[in-house]
Amino acid sequence: MSEAHADTFSPREITVLVGLLLAAVIIGEVLIGPHSDEPVVTEPVDTKEDIAMRLKPVISLDEMLSNMTVASAAGDSANKSPEQLYQSACLACHNTGAAGAPKLGDAAGWKPRVAKGLDELVSSAVKGIGAMPPRGGSQYSDDQIRSIVEYILANSK
Repeated sequence: MSEAHADTFSPREITVLVGLLLAAVIIGEVLIGPHSDEPVVTEPVDTKEDIAMRLKPVISLDEMLSNMTVASAAGDSANKSPEQLYQSACLACHNTGAAGAPKLGDAAGWKPRVAKGLDELVSSAVKGIGAMPPRGGSQYSDDQIRSIVEYILANSK
């Protein structure tokens, strides 16, 4: 054999390669099946309304200001129970866990906070902490904030 012959394919080798390629295509079509012209329809995971609902803020600034205005206009926040105060200012975040807020009733979520002591919890609520605004966005007094914190802890054991 000459070296020139080693660098080229003979007609016989080309025929064998074409035959193998043709066999591979035929086997592929048999195993995979014919291609369908019908588009594959997949169900959407969520509708636009579902996505919009999840993207909607838990509470807006307007709602927070409205709650503050209603409480101050009524002038009866002094007469409200800790539960009513909680429902007016704290419920939106502490019932849903928005922005990492510990949920009402979640003893495990409150445990590390309780370890710091009641006074520290009240101080954090008054000054604001993390995403929580000072006084939870309300105009409650320090005593009212303390009563809300005590209410939350009593209902999170």
